[in-house]
Formats: sequence, structure tokens, C-alpha cells
Amino acid sequence: MLRPRLPWYWILLPMRRILFAKIEVWVVLFLALVGILAAVLFAGAVLSVERGRHQFGRAGPAALAIAEIPITLEKLAKAAQDMQIRLNGRFDGEAGWSLSEDRPTGLPGYLIYSYFDPDAGSSVIEMVSLNDVSPVHQWRPDMTDILRDAQRTTHATQFENWVSARFRQFHPYLMADGGLLIKETTSPLIRIDACARPVWMRDRVMFHHSTESDGGGGFWIPGLKEPSPVARVVPKFRDDSLVHVTADGDILAEISMGDMLIRHGLEPLIFSADNQYRFDPMHLNDIQPVLNDGPYWRAGDLFLSFRHISTVMLYRPSTDEIVWWKQGPWMGQHDVDILDNHRIAVFNNNASNRGIGGRVNGSSDISVYDFATDRVSHPYAAAMARESVEARSEGLYTLLPGGAFIVEDHNSGRVLVFSAEGRKLAQFINRQADGNVYQIGWGRYVDQAEGDRALKRIAQTACADGE
Repeated sequence: MLRPRLPWYWILLPMRRILFAKIEVWVVLFLALVGILAAVLFAGAVLSVERGRHQFGRAGPAALAIAEIPITLEKLAKAAQDMQIRLNGRFDGEAGWSLSEDRPTGLPGYLIYSYFDPDAGSSVIEMVSLNDVSPVHQWRPDMTDILRDAQRTTHATQFENWVSARFRQFHPYLMADGGLLIKETTSPLIRIDACARPVWMRDRVMFHHSTESDGGGGFWIPGLKEPSPVARVVPKFRDDSLVHVTADGDILAEISMGDMLIRHGLEPLIFSADNQYRFDPMHLNDIQPVLNDGPYWRAGDLFLSFRHISTVMLYRPSTDEIVWWKQGPWMGQHDVDILDNHRIAVFNNNASNRGIGGRVNGSSDISVYDFATDRVSHPYAAAMARESVEARSEGLYTLLPGGAFIVEDHNSGRVLVFSAEGRKLAQFINRQADGNVYQIGWGRYVDQAEGDRALKRIAQTACADGE
């Protein structure tokens, strides 16, 4: 005999006595008081961690993690939207690569750069020939899978970026076998092969921004020193570091910038006396190794760019010596390059915040500083202004053999290739099929011979997907 089917709410019937029981007023008041006290303690634990006091032991970080759940979920839910460029309409109608005069640029070499593809839901790393801006190879690493087992104990990392839909490929470095060194603005360092499969990952240190060769097979890369040796700072203090790594990712040296600046009497550059505290006071964004001796530097020295204090510095790690430093006239700058034995070039964002958000004062520029004359010149100012380069943040500049140069205008999702005379030869805008402009990552120039060798190795590699 079949039993009659009971309505779905039958399971609640045994709970009626509990749900509708009469409760004494004093019990309600007591529970309300306990709830208020619990809320106060929870808020106190969160505030304790934020202020670096750790008065609640392990409960503090746990409370902070719970409090940040809504923010993290919100960011994950709108990942593709956040990868859009806010200035979608600056160059309306322009999309992809274009040659200014519909003819080859005549430039040798290649450009490796990355761009977000909303259809793929991830960033794509592409290598193009500078002569006709045609693609010659792509890497599409699955960052969600690669970073699945990465350690997540650091307090300064934006974990919501560690998925393919949010991972911006920053300054990928081409290896001889056609693979790449890759990272995000804060992430582990990863080596992938020519087919974008992971070779190794180093997650003991969080790396960010530039990746530059030391000239001997290793690399200097900005990192985060955790825990920071700087005393009496909150846990979220972002202490940039100079990290020297081998081609296999082994760490040779890690130098705290907060500690180094304080030891050299430059604490006022990073901590102010007023009530405004910045957890990211230095913002190291480029390490440029010196490969040859000159009248003003030695091989092994490092040029450093600190965005938030508008400072470029020459540091000698072998003797822990600050050889030279200069604050301004660049503002919020990125990317310092060595031009010859007495000049450097700095990508001057020319950006500041006067209380109404970041603004570019006119246009961004490339400032050239001459150590021999102690003067700054602006040989590219007209070209930068003519093409309305306005990089409030990020931005990159590369001088090519023969005097041509490449500029990356990140706040517009744009890459520009100029002749030595400042004439625009080619342009890329990451406008996708939906009409929106999306993020790009820092790119890198690869000379013809190096690129040809890598492409030959790539052609000899068997990828599972047939690429």
C-alpha cells in the first residue's frame, strides 16, 4: 500500500514547539546582550589586526578573513567588468593593431605583450613582429589551475586576482626555450613552457612589476618582504624588496626597501608625521640592473623607481650604498632605463592626486636625466602630447635600436610604436568585440636574433593542443 505524499513543509512540523515556544523576556534580553558583546569583540579583533596589535591571537586574522568575505565575493562576481578600462571612449572606433600608413614599420625585432580577452575569460600573452605587427605566437596559461595550490599566507596579496579571469600577465620574460617567466602585480613567480604549461612555481615570496635580467643568467624582480624587518608597523605594511633569483627561481638575495631606506636616514620619504598613514608608501615598480661600468655607476648596481615618493635611486647592493637619488621632477613615475654611460630615461607619468583623484598634468612624458650635466630634458614631449598619452598609473617605455621607441599607455589599454623622429608607426588598442576596452599588461621588446631562436625552439615543441 502506497503512503500518501506529504507536503514539503512537513519536515518543519516537529520544530513547531521550538519555533513558536514562549520565551521569557529576560532570555531575549540576555541573548541580545550576548549578541552585542560578540559583535563588539568581533569588531575589536578585526580592528586589532588592522592596527597591528594582535591582541586577540589567532582569532584576529580569522575575524578579518570573515569580515572581508563580502568584498572578495563582490570582486569575484564582477571580474570581467573590473578588467574593463574606465576610459572606453578616448579612442572610439579604434581596435586591435593598426599601421599608421598601412605599410610595414621597417623595425626589426618582436614585442611580447599581454591583453585581457573577455571571450576567453583570461589574459593572453602574444608575440608580434614589429615590422608588420603580425602575431607569431601566443601563450594562454590557465592561471586558475596553475595557482590552485599556491600558498596563501601572505597578508598583502590580493587573492581574488589569482584566477584566470583576473590575472594580468605583467612583464613576461622570454626564455631561450620559448617559455616565459610570468607573474601578476602581486603573485608567485611562475615559469611556463612554450605550450603555456607550468614548469615550476615559487610562492615563498610574492613578486610584482618588472622582471629584468642581471646579465649573468639571473633576474632582479621587485618582491614583498614578509614579515617586514621594519619595527612598529601594521601587518598590512607593504614592504617592497629587491629579490635576486636564478633562472630556476632560487632566491639569491632579498633586500627590504623599508629597512634599507631607514638605515640610510631616509625614513621621512616613507613615513609622515601627520595622521595620514599609507600601507604602501614606497611602491617599488622597476629594478633596472646596471650591466657595464661607467663614470657614474658600476656593473651590479641597480636603478630603482619608487612611484609613491616620485623617487629614482641608484643603489649598490654589493656595499649597501645609495650612490645617488633624485625626487622629481618626475611624478608617479615608472620604468627607468639606461640610455648610455651618462644618461637614464624615466617614464614620467606626470600624475598626482590633489584630493580629487589621480590626474595627469597635461600628458605623460619620458624624462631624460644626464648625470654629466645634472639636467633633465624632454626630447619626446611633443610626440607624447600629440598622441595624448595620459598614464595616471603604470606605463612603460622602451628605446629600440636606431632610436625608435615603444610606449604603453595602460589607462587607455593602448600600445604605441614611434619612429626615432616621434612619428606614430603603429598602435594597439585592446577594444574587444563587445565594444569595451580591456586591460593590458606590461610588455617587452625582444631583438630579432633572440626572438628568431626562441621561435625555432617553439616550432620544435610538441604541444598537446597542436599549437
